[in-house]
Amino acid sequence: MKDVSILIDDYKFNFRVCCLIENKNRYLLLKNNTVDFLNLPGGRVHAGENTLDAIKRELKEELNLVDVQPKLLKMSEQFFHFDNNNYHELVFVYYVKLKNDHPFCKMDNIPNLDNKNETMIWINKNSLKNHKILPEFIYTLKKSKNITHLIFDKLKK
Repeated sequence: MKDVSILIDDYKFNFRVCCLIENKNRYLLLKNNTVDFLNLPGGRVHAGENTLDAIKRELKEELNLVDVQPKLLKMSEQFFHFDNNNYHELVFVYYVKLKNDHPFCKMDNIPNLDNKNETMIWINKNSLKNHKILPEFIYTLKKSKNITHLIFDKLKK
């Protein structure tokens, strides 16, 4: 299936999913050796795929994580410039809490099975501000009973 990523005029439109994975007082973040920031595991939604199926597929592809039930946490619209492109992204953010006995909870570096340039690392919630994390809405994420719609526009002046 084809990723929902379309070039429209001066914008690249991406339809994405990501997952805030928590254990104790820390989050699992993706570290890519080719960029200077961290982000959440996930990826693009395929054409004809709903976001819940997309995040389950991404978690399986990247971590072989199949024993979880992601819950929708936030929806975010983002407008930003990166790698010589203007982006318009629609992101559905899911949440998973891993049980303390899950094998990943004992690991420091978890390989991304879908990309050899990436690993997952645990970051303590209280030290998130000490790291460059994109998108920036990650700093404000917390589990909530209410789904929130966020808009971040780095292109507006």
